[in-house]
Amino acid sequence: MSRAEPFLLTVVFAVFVLVYGALPWLAGGLYLDTHEGDSYHLLDILTRMADGDIPHVDFMTPLGVLAFWPVTVVMETGYSAGRALILAQFGVAVVLLPVVAYAALTRLGRGLAVYFGLTTLGLVMTLSYGTPGSGVGISMHYNRWAWSIAFLLLLLSLVPAKARPRPLVDGALIGVLAAALLLLKITYFVALVPVILLLLWSMHGPKGVVAAGVGGLAVAAIVTAGYGISFWFAYFADLRLVAGNEVRPFVGVPFNQIVAGPSHIVATLLGVLAVLVLRPKLSAIAGVAVLLLLPAFLYITYQNFGNDPQWLLFLPVMVLAFTTTSEDGRVLGMDAARVSTWTAVAAFAVFFPSLFNMSLSPIKHLSFDKSRFIPMVPEAVGHQDIYIRRDRAYTMTAQVFQDQAPGPWAKYAAEISRPPVTVFEGVTFPSCEWMAGSRAMLETLGNDLTAAGLEPGSRLFTADLLATYWFFAPVSPPEGGAPWYYGGVSGLDNADYVLVPKCAFTSRVRNVILRDLAKSGAEFSLVRDNDLMALFRVETD
Repeated sequence: MSRAEPFLLTVVFAVFVLVYGALPWLAGGLYLDTHEGDSYHLLDILTRMADGDIPHVDFMTPLGVLAFWPVTVVMETGYSAGRALILAQFGVAVVLLPVVAYAALTRLGRGLAVYFGLTTLGLVMTLSYGTPGSGVGISMHYNRWAWSIAFLLLLLSLVPAKARPRPLVDGALIGVLAAALLLLKITYFVALVPVILLLLWSMHGPKGVVAAGVGGLAVAAIVTAGYGISFWFAYFADLRLVAGNEVRPFVGVPFNQIVAGPSHIVATLLGVLAVLVLRPKLSAIAGVAVLLLLPAFLYITYQNFGNDPQWLLFLPVMVLAFTTTSEDGRVLGMDAARVSTWTAVAAFAVFFPSLFNMSLSPIKHLSFDKSRFIPMVPEAVGHQDIYIRRDRAYTMTAQVFQDQAPGPWAKYAAEISRPPVTVFEGVTFPSCEWMAGSRAMLETLGNDLTAAGLEPGSRLFTADLLATYWFFAPVSPPEGGAPWYYGGVSGLDNADYVLVPKCAFTSRVRNVILRDLAKSGAEFSLVRDNDLMALFRVETD
């Protein structure tokens, strides 16, 4: 492969970031046609941080501060959340650009360098979480950012530099990037960093590993100086809680389906082929690391919503970065060079539907008919530059279990061992779950809360996954409460009231919370009960 020209390649990356990053901005706001619930939770976190709250310390979340901090920095300059999210993605791409250019220029030929740079930077700025059929949204942006950082880590640690080695520079960069993964989403850090360290040791020995340690500790020192040592204890406490909860063991298909299910088996086989191609070219330590890389990829895919195997984007770089000739022997009875090439082509082809969907999302965003959208939150809240589709906001379609109600279908409940309806403090809650209509639900229950005459600023604990009623009523979240339910009853000790919707955003989560509330030892008194909700006062001594 011909060598990339440094200045020209850097200019190509810079122009791409400028043009691709500008497309969402030209729409005049952030328009979402999917995952409104995620977006409400994200806005909840951003507004809390804008008010001075610190993740983990003031509210519970297993996501790292780096998932939100870039956005809040932009918000502090005066931008509301929609434009701040767009600018934050652009800013992350700008920060990563010189590292992407350095990694690509020192390790890859021209064509592969361009592919690596555009996919890695584009992943940061797209408006889709992946999969071939997802709409335009900002949900799970941290997964995309984490994959981009992971690709950089792998390129720097797996592929040797074409010129003289730079163990101190490479090691320090790897340490900083690994710390970024820790502060972004722990799943990536736990799955990949042990593999990265093995690869780094194989390439640069102890000098590179020590440099990585210094880089990582430098980031940790900056975070500690800003948030205090208690931040880390709170972060790890949140992670322990989530690891043991029953609500989110995984967010898609079971792990065995990720490994060998019909929709994922081709990706797994391509990963195996990549290992077989690379193993003869690597040292013993690096070979072990590459063997561990496939399980790491599969585990991250298993933990991410949608189970999109975005690691396939990096697979062509893995197998083509090493020169393969007919002298390299055979793989599964075939010429190793040919296997390497076709593995790369197949990986790109398998992931292309997702890549095509993500690549087009900023263009779709720009072409939306704006008349079909409404602001996500009321005008009094501000942040009027985040819009959701009117039909998705107000379509009140629900799933109801007819066999749990008296009538002709009740006799079938025993046939399928349907659990009985949930009863809490003498109030019965039907098995009803909204399939759409997030804004209508929040708005209507928020109006009912206002009509209930609660004291302004009352702290509200919600027994449901969607809980951002403080955008629609004069209530506030309880200190220590979680914007997204991950288990337990965090924030209940600081709550004045508990709201339980009769038809929930996620009925399974509502029922789990009610069970945990019953076990909490707290005492409740019913103050409002109607078709919309049951509202309980939390009694204090």
